[in-house]
Amino acid sequence: MENKVIKRVLNQHLKKVATYYPVISLAGPRQAGKSTLLRDSFTNYEYISLENPDIALFARTDPRGFFNRYSEGVIIDEAQKIPELFSYLQGLVDEKRIPGRFILSGSQNYLLHRGITQSLAGRVDISTLFPLDFEEMSDFKDWDSSLESLMVNGFYPGRWVHEIPPKIFYSNYIRTYLERDVSDLVNIGNLATFRSFLKLLAYHCGTQVKITEMSNSLNVSFNTIKSWLTILESSYIIFTLAPYYNNFGKRLLKTPKYYFYDTGLLCHLLGLGDNQKLLQSDKYGIIFENMVIAEKIKFLTHRHIHHDMFFFRDSNGMEVDLIEADESNSVKMYEIKSGRTFKADFLKNMTKLKNKDNSLRMNVIYAGDQTLSLKDYAVSNWKEMHRAAN
Repeated sequence: MENKVIKRVLNQHLKKVATYYPVISLAGPRQAGKSTLLRDSFTNYEYISLENPDIALFARTDPRGFFNRYSEGVIIDEAQKIPELFSYLQGLVDEKRIPGRFILSGSQNYLLHRGITQSLAGRVDISTLFPLDFEEMSDFKDWDSSLESLMVNGFYPGRWVHEIPPKIFYSNYIRTYLERDVSDLVNIGNLATFRSFLKLLAYHCGTQVKITEMSNSLNVSFNTIKSWLTILESSYIIFTLAPYYNNFGKRLLKTPKYYFYDTGLLCHLLGLGDNQKLLQSDKYGIIFENMVIAEKIKFLTHRHIHHDMFFFRDSNGMEVDLIEADESNSVKMYEIKSGRTFKADFLKNMTKLKNKDNSLRMNVIYAGDQTLSLKDYAVSNWKEMHRAAN
């Protein structure tokens, strides 16, 4: 399977916008398949990486010479490594606005986005590539035959293409990418403490954990924990769900929830390296919830659909797992349940909120087999979560 090219949804979008914009930007986590996608989409482009020390030195010491050499039809990977290049790009594309002239990719959203917004606004199309979404996973036979296996293996394309055991893949991922990228941006100090931080964050996945609590648990400063969280977010390792604010007459809890973009990494950090351990774990439900929410974000982002995601919880403990607001401000509520049998009780909290705002729509995504679309709510099995929604 080494030569397998996975069909990525973003392929057509990238080709289309390359006929309009002089600069195309593709961000996303390491090993999500950015370089493979770009080389597959733009076969006649030259590919260079700023992780190559010779090319990086050339770009840093002689940027004008660099752009004389790579003047158009070029993919520049890890472009955020040399931020000063963005200012030169602005002048180049203003002088000669040829569609699809430069394609930039990078794994640090903060640095890449800052360079783009400061220098290339109006000249660039921005996309994000995450690990595989469910539709893209269909390239692999029987990918959805075991829910537990799917959550343990995760969604990084390289792990699937090369059939790398998850323990090996994610151990190397943490050492060769994650720890190195964080070290490039801040002084980690004691790597053992940072690894403990990752495991603590995984343990608190899907909960409203406070930075002060993590700081006290690890005996690390508040600002250090905050900077680590910021870097993990900008590296597309974790994301936050903010609480949904609407006047439902209750005091709402304001702390966000943290989730991982990939359940394989989450399971690895929790020491759940095989199906049996996962099945027996008290974290099974939250890992399933994490998978569903991350899938929603991946699926929408890959299709350039921009919805806002929240959760709801008030001071009395009433909670709804996911609230999704689209561009027209139509709001859907979701309860995400790892049980295999649908129960009317799944609707309890959503019904309470719907009684306060009748425009809210109720949905259940669960681990069972049924998919039902009824007048007041929709029930979907996880495989069909994008097809059935109320």
